[in-house]
Amino acid sequence: MQPNTRSALPPLFAYLAAVLVGGALLAPLLFDLGKWAQNWLTTSSMHDWGIVKWLLSEIERAHFTRYFNRAVLVLAIVLIWPLLKAIRLDRSVLPPFAPAASGLKQGLTGFILAAGLLFGLGLLFIQNGIYSLKPDAAWLKLSAHLTAAFGAGIIEELFFRGALLGILLRTMKPKTAFIWCTFIFAIVHFLRPPGDWQLADADVRWHSGFAVLVRLFDGFGHMRIFLAEFLTLTAVGAVLAFTRLRTGRLWLPIGLHAGWVFGLKYFTALTITSEALNRGETLPWIGSNLKIGLAPFATVLFTGFIASLLFRSRQTSTINNR
Repeated sequence: MQPNTRSALPPLFAYLAAVLVGGALLAPLLFDLGKWAQNWLTTSSMHDWGIVKWLLSEIERAHFTRYFNRAVLVLAIVLIWPLLKAIRLDRSVLPPFAPAASGLKQGLTGFILAAGLLFGLGLLFIQNGIYSLKPDAAWLKLSAHLTAAFGAGIIEELFFRGALLGILLRTMKPKTAFIWCTFIFAIVHFLRPPGDWQLADADVRWHSGFAVLVRLFDGFGHMRIFLAEFLTLTAVGAVLAFTRLRTGRLWLPIGLHAGWVFGLKYFTALTITSEALNRGETLPWIGSNLKIGLAPFATVLFTGFIASLLFRSRQTSTINNR
């Protein structure tokens, strides 16, 4: 089947640009609204209510970059309808759901494989003194990590390898769609301000969102950071897109994605980083967590290789030109 001549890329990139620029403009308004709500709740008769105390603590801890993230999320939701109209999205772009039994097997296998190999890499780091276990490590606190892992796995796979890849497959050859889906996934996850950068509350102005927007691209100016993280994100996106195309379904990508998120969060909760790691002396091979570094990059690719062997396509691979 030949792809349609009308490309989905222009509306997709217009959507991403509108979300980022709109988020930069909306963030100061949300920040002012949050500060107004904080002052009002503090002086109101409701300030002793449990939910109000929780809300006040969240507002007090929120830096401007968090308001920027929420503004981007709001715009992403608001502008999704115009995007869907522009690209004429319907159910046909998503892969088939049935049969659920074999799909659940794929998802569970993917989860165990991804989490197991990533945690195995972490154990090697512990043995070599790069990380150390916390004395009070909470080994049995799994529910929050599992919820976050499967939440991210399901939502992101429905969007990136379900809707996005399905849309791209409509308008271009499978290899090209695979490359673009992988690239967009890596870019979206790589764009964020440096962890040690924050804008003081007193310095927030109407244009402060654009200061955050500029900082999102800081990682591209540091080669070691680029190699350590962007390549790993690219590998993750490539493996997930490949397994989606190879199996024709989303079960295996969801399991792999959830396994990587769980392995990352669980290992981070159990360990302490070494001083050498904190100083960046181990880059680009090993970063500040299990998603940064050439060692995680190789682990992700190896995980994808094993997954492709376990679940061979019953028909000719859709990555090949059709």
